[in-house]
Amino acid sequence: MKRLSDAPLIAVILGFGGLIPFAAGAIGLGLGGQAELQAANALPVYAAVILSFLAGGRWASELVIRSDAPRAGVLLLAVTLALAGWIAVPLQVWSQPGLTLNLELVGWCVLIAGFLIQYLWDRAAIRDAVFPEWYLPLRGMLTLGAVLSLSAAAFIRWSPTFSL
Repeated sequence: MKRLSDAPLIAVILGFGGLIPFAAGAIGLGLGGQAELQAANALPVYAAVILSFLAGGRWASELVIRSDAPRAGVLLLAVTLALAGWIAVPLQVWSQPGLTLNLELVGWCVLIAGFLIQYLWDRAAIRDAVFPEWYLPLRGMLTLGAVLSLSAAAFIRWSPTFSL
């Protein structure tokens, strides 16, 4: 496995820059008040967009590598991950007190699972030489940042007594 230092600097800068909204969203949720309301709307939407972006990258790489016969499973998984992110957002909006199932928590868990599945899928693609080796440590750190932020957000929203 290559090191993160082997990655092109622009990929590292843009990748870590993409973590800013994740961290800001989790912090906003912890602040309470208007910041919490804004973050509760913005963070899941941003996470869904990034999950779709990552899945779209896999769709595109499949079409480039196997343009004559793309594998249906790859295309299906890419679409499934994008749709999972999309479904997670309204789940959180539809959540109402008194429901037997906390749909907001389910939405956070769907997003977290989506990022973990995408990471494992990308890890396999690196092993199969679809992506460069430097991509694994970068994706690992970015996935960790996204998953920790989403986990913190879920914890904050699930435990109503928490605030920064």
